[in-house]
Amino acid sequence: MERFERIYEEHAAAVRAYVRRRAPEAMVDDVVADVFVVCLRRIDDVPRNALPWLYGVARKTLANERRKRRDLPVAAPEASYEPEPVGDSQLAAAFAALSDADREILRLVAWEGLPLRSAARVLECSPVAARVRFHRAKSRLAARLESASSFRPQPKGATR
Repeated sequence: MERFERIYEEHAAAVRAYVRRRAPEAMVDDVVADVFVVCLRRIDDVPRNALPWLYGVARKTLANERRKRRDLPVAAPEASYEPEPVGDSQLAAAFAALSDADREILRLVAWEGLPLRSAARVLECSPVAARVRFHRAKSRLAARLESASSFRPQPKGATR
């Protein structure tokens, strides 16, 4: 029980932030609670570096919640909860145009601050696969930004 309490104290805020960036506010408390129920039940399976493992559980829990809620009638669509890069509309548009998989690997590394080895654990892939996914996602994002900037109107008198 002591180990679980330590894990909870150290990582509850990070797990909540992870979930909040990926789910509507109405889901956050339930998903975070479910993550730590799984943690408590499987405490012997939790690795020493618990955070990537907890993110992996949160990722699966979110997927399960989305499947469950898809079956429920929805009165009105919820506002978008997925954060976009703030302050740069071109970056936000390029990021939004990426696949879910590309956005997730970029989020894990850039927003959650995970090293690629830990991101691989969250995504349940090898570190090499995570490195390849990250490189490809960065390349696709850069290409989208490049094509968007080539269509940007030039100020009067400017030449390319």
